[in-house]
This record gives sequence, C-alpha cells and structure tokens, in this order.
Amino acid sequence: MTFPSFVLRAASGDEDTACTDLWVSAVAVRDGLPESDAVRRRAVTKFGVHRVALVVAEDGAGIAGFVLVTAPGTGGAGDPADAAYLSLLAVAPRAQGRGVGRELLEAAVTEAGRAGHPRVVLHALEDNAPAVRLYRGAGFRPAGEPFAHPLSGRSTRAWVAGGR
Repeated sequence: MTFPSFVLRAASGDEDTACTDLWVSAVAVRDGLPESDAVRRRAVTKFGVHRVALVVAEDGAGIAGFVLVTAPGTGGAGDPADAAYLSLLAVAPRAQGRGVGRELLEAAVTEAGRAGHPRVVLHALEDNAPAVRLYRGAGFRPAGEPFAHPLSGRSTRAWVAGGR
C-alpha cells in the first residue's frame, strides 16, 4: 500500500490554533473520551512558553502532525535542567502508521540540538504503548520515577534522549 507523502516544515505564526485543535482531538481519540476544555487550556498554555521549535508535517489534506519543543525548564521540576522539553507531539489519525511521528520526533531532537540543547526530555503516559515504542525506538530512555499526570492522574514517566 502506498501512502501520500508529507513534508516537514517550520510552522507559521498562525498555526498554533490548528495544532492545538489537532492535539485536543488526538488526546480524545487516544483516551476514548470527548474533547476536553481542560486539555485545550493546558495545550494553549504550552504554546505560550518560550519555544525552541514548532514543526508541522503537512500532507495534501493539511496539517498531518506537529511537534512543539520548548526551552529547558518548561517541563517538570525533575527534568534535566539542560534538556529542551518536547512538550506536545500529535499525528492526525489519517496520517498514523506512515512514519509521521518518527519524523517529527527526529525533527524535535535535531531542532533542539541546533538551538544548543543536546538533550531532549518528554513525558509519556506509561500505558500509551504506541508512544512508548516510538520514543524507545528513537533512543529515548526512561528517567526518574513515574509521576501522576496533572490532568488525568495516570502514571507518567520522563524520557530523555541525547547527551549523557
């Protein structure tokens, strides 16, 4: 089966809302719940902090995915102080299974390095097996102890790539 191609590019300044909409939708699908205003508010907050990079994957139907990387110190209190924070990564259902997530993850690490941050940290729900496989396959390793997700309370763990 052949899939349509996609292109990675830096997001334009007016695409935060489209990315937020995709994030809210992706979380609802992942969790099997209706879209949540709390998830939206949290995503909007993440778009409001100092960003290292916002990269989108675009296909013929529009934004197929995105990754938001923010400055060190914008994640959790226990995160490495020198690591950029991969704050959000989402892939539209129509684009899943096409390597979009992997390419966005690689772009996040590359852009963080270009900005002078040799390490990247992210937080993943421990029961989100597809995401954990993606992160592990990209060289991320678990760091620290699990903690409760701020909205859902589900077990979450930090993952770090790069550096020491």
